[in-house]
Amino acid sequence: MTEADLRKQAWDFFQLQAGQRLTTFNFYIALSSLLSGGLAASFRADIKIPYIGLLPGFLLVLFSFIFWKLDCRNRELITSAEETLKFFEKQVPFPDEKGRPHIAKRFMREESDTNDKKATRSWLFWRNHLTYSQCFRLVFLTFTVVGALGATLSVLLGAAHQ
Repeated sequence: MTEADLRKQAWDFFQLQAGQRLTTFNFYIALSSLLSGGLAASFRADIKIPYIGLLPGFLLVLFSFIFWKLDCRNRELITSAEETLKFFEKQVPFPDEKGRPHIAKRFMREESDTNDKKATRSWLFWRNHLTYSQCFRLVFLTFTVVGALGATLSVLLGAAHQ
């Protein structure tokens, strides 16, 4: 196996894992949106089944945990591929620009740019740089909270109807 073969293998692996991560997240969003709709519908006045919202609420919490763990694994695999690609970028003799990796070294430059953005935090949270992982975690957390609150409310309303 040649260096070119290893570089291609690393790139193909990166593409596969990055695509898989987004596909998995999109599926999670669709599934969680359906469950959230079911949870919201369970609170309609004409629904006479106590505790019916418990199931979609519980499933939202469960699926959020499962998909978060899947995302953690995908992130590990992507990071591994990125490290390999950075290794190959280090072999190319493009000079650094102002203490930062050359623009042609995309993975090394992206890491440098991200670290620069993280270093300049603002109390105006919407101005801060968020990574894919941080954004995904916020979505997982949001659906978890919606599920937990919905399940809790379902139990409280079910108990009140008895």
